[in-house]
Amino acid sequence: MKEADIPLDFSFVMELAKPPSLEDELQLEKEIRSIKSCTDIEQVKRYAEDIARQNHQQSIFIAGCLTRVAELQTIVVRNMNKQSKETFAKSRNLLKKLLKLE
Repeated sequence: MKEADIPLDFSFVMELAKPPSLEDELQLEKEIRSIKSCTDIEQVKRYAEDIARQNHQQSIFIAGCLTRVAELQTIVVRNMNKQSKETFAKSRNLLKKLLKLE
């Protein structure tokens, strides 16, 4: 089976999606309150633009990382399957020899 024939498995993504820590939640709440209290609309616009750009860059990076992790996981599974087949074949040959079936 070729590597391209093995479907990518993204089930690990759910394992990575852990809830934020209490400290992270408090930091986010501080930032939200700071934004809400800002009266300078130009500052808020600049902040929103920076956040949108950063979000876009992070999305691209994360998507690339997750794809690469899935590819590597596929390679590991393929190699484990190949190794299991080889081990099974060796065990079967040994059993035949022991039982003198050859």
